[in-house]
Amino acid sequence: MKPKFNITRLRFFSGLMLLVFVLHSCKENLTELNMNPNALTDDKVNPAFVLSGVLARTTTSLSNLSFTGNVTQCVIPQAMQYTQRDFLEFVVSNQFSWNAVSSDYRSMHQPLSNAEYLETRANDSPDSLFLKGAALTMQAFWYGIQTSLWGDIPYTEANRGSEFLQPSFDEQRNIFIGLLRDLQTANTYFQRVDRAVGTVVADADLLYAGDALRWRKFANSLRLRYLMRLSAKATEMKALGTDISQEFASMVADPSNYPLLLQATENASLAFPGTNAADSYPMGRLNAPNDHEFYRIKAAATLVEFLTAQRDPRLVAWIQPVAVQTLVRDKGADVVIAKDTDGKVKRFMRTLHPGIDTSLFVGLKIALSDPNAYNGFDANQLREANGLDGSVYNGGAANPFVSYLAPKFRQNTNPTVKADMVTASEVHFLLAEAAERGWIQADAEEAYLSGIFASLEQHGVAGSGSTIYNPETHAIMPFNSTAFRTSLAAEYRNSTDRLELIMEQKWAAAFTTLEGWFDWRRTGYPNLGKNIVEGPKGQQIPIRYMYGDSELNYNKANTDAAVSRLSPATNEQWSKMWLLQGTDNPW
Repeated sequence: MKPKFNITRLRFFSGLMLLVFVLHSCKENLTELNMNPNALTDDKVNPAFVLSGVLARTTTSLSNLSFTGNVTQCVIPQAMQYTQRDFLEFVVSNQFSWNAVSSDYRSMHQPLSNAEYLETRANDSPDSLFLKGAALTMQAFWYGIQTSLWGDIPYTEANRGSEFLQPSFDEQRNIFIGLLRDLQTANTYFQRVDRAVGTVVADADLLYAGDALRWRKFANSLRLRYLMRLSAKATEMKALGTDISQEFASMVADPSNYPLLLQATENASLAFPGTNAADSYPMGRLNAPNDHEFYRIKAAATLVEFLTAQRDPRLVAWIQPVAVQTLVRDKGADVVIAKDTDGKVKRFMRTLHPGIDTSLFVGLKIALSDPNAYNGFDANQLREANGLDGSVYNGGAANPFVSYLAPKFRQNTNPTVKADMVTASEVHFLLAEAAERGWIQADAEEAYLSGIFASLEQHGVAGSGSTIYNPETHAIMPFNSTAFRTSLAAEYRNSTDRLELIMEQKWAAAFTTLEGWFDWRRTGYPNLGKNIVEGPKGQQIPIRYMYGDSELNYNKANTDAAVSRLSPATNEQWSKMWLLQGTDNPW
């Protein structure tokens, strides 16, 4: 367990948490209302409220980091070819100029430091054991993200400002050993909670409302993630006393002691209440009242084409059809913007122009030097289309010939748009990969299919009423889950590289998260480099965040030592951290 940081430096109260505390405390002792709020000491604060702060801040921080942030916060969706940007700053995101990205790990400080504080306040009561387990789980979650993004990071000396103003950077291998140990301890803490937690703790737990069993599943599933993340370093880890495949197999073989997230209804996913800007989805109108930031994020061709070829219902759920489809039809001129018989505005071409995509769902190609012009964008045609139908967006970043994200990503809250920490879909794919690697005795095909359908369930498209896109007829048709499953099973059985299939489907299911990037770096699947059109380093996609100015300016000696352990020893986005050194992946 890590040494703890100095409590005097912690500032964990937001206005909302302070209000909750005062309202709760007045029920127990009205004299508290006569106290000077500035005189409150940390021992009088119910630590359960800190858990609320950890989870609430995680919701927004994780979403901004993994999907919704601007180019100074979020570049991984473009690297993983889920989305591409146009209009402004696309060179940063699409073409991997990550030196312009603010990559200071201190931006994740609050949920992590509060989780560490939460652990210091807990004792041996059932409620406190629960809070200890939650604190360790959230620490493992955030430290796992940090080290996976940057490589070596401050860990044992982190968040201890009065003792270590310039903390040293722990080696990545030692960080993962600590994370695995802490998740094992968290499972034990939750296991010792022999009754329901108190009302205050249950109300404060925004994730599982005090359900210790579900937290155990979260912690154990996160541990499986890290064990698999270390798969390429199994020999080195075994020499350090950690047998990766054996620990994975032992957990899977003992579900009573190591329950896992296997149902989409139990996902470790945090919802956005959507009542004000602070608790709303970052791309919702409370946080982003202007449309241009939303519309400048276009669907990437890689994701669109994969889902289209699969006849996957997630295509229609995640991505909008183009506002103006192109059809090859003679309307008396070379190009005509007009309404079709269905009442929708179309772009009619007498003959198909080179480079024009006539599909109903069109994604931007990857790393284009001029994405604004993609699929024959023409400002005059845009104005004509808007004149015929005012709903065709004509502001900044408008391109009606390319697909935008689905409208649900523009809402303050939506039941299928959450901050996903660990999902049942991911766990099933982990089990499928472990079975293919020979780590466990399990039906890899069944786990593979379960991973896909858990993702469909998560996004609300698993059953009747869902639709798919038929690229031959351009029709939106009812989804047949039985036919879909049969087709997937046949493809799996006939594949000569089942691991590639597993990782491709896991990549699709990881949409809006960081996991697709982490898995691609580890396995090289999917082979995304082949899709890059005009990238700065051929088919190479960045593999790490760069240490930011805070580290370089104020902790230079320790940062330089961390950089020296990269390969090559340069603070750039293409240098390999320990996790990737000595492997051929991802390139």
